Amino acid sequence: MNPTVPPEAFEALKKIYDDVDQEIQASGVACWVRGLCCDFEKTDHVLYASSLEIAYVREIHPEPFEGGSCLCPFWKDGRCDERTRRPLGCRTYFCDEKYRDQLEAIYEKYYRQITEVATQYSLEWSYQPFVKVMRGD
Repeated sequence: MNPTVPPEAFEALKKIYDDVDQEIQASGVACWVRGLCCDFEKTDHVLYASSLEIAYVREIHPEPFEGGSCLCPFWKDGRCDERTRRPLGCRTYFCDEKYRDQLEAIYEKYYRQITEVATQYSLEWSYQPFVKVMRGD
């Protein structure tokens, strides 16, 4: 457990993630399970995550992954192998462009809720490139 983040904050984050996942499912967008959108090198995408989300991932992956790559360390053989703790940006990032505006609105809604959790628990707040932080770059 991360000593600087109380378990209740992680529980609140998990609840937000559950709500996001339900709203995404109800939206009609679907993951084509091709792994293409998560190849950030090819898509020229930078995934950001809040310090609370990074702490949540670090709870079970405390050590930095090997550096020097822009690929997410959880992207294995074209698939994500850390679906449970993936940050909000991953949950709302899909290849299907026709859902872009809807997904951005969902992102903004839940981003605000995550900031509220951080404020409620007086947690230090930052917003950083997720892959760089996970890789210790």
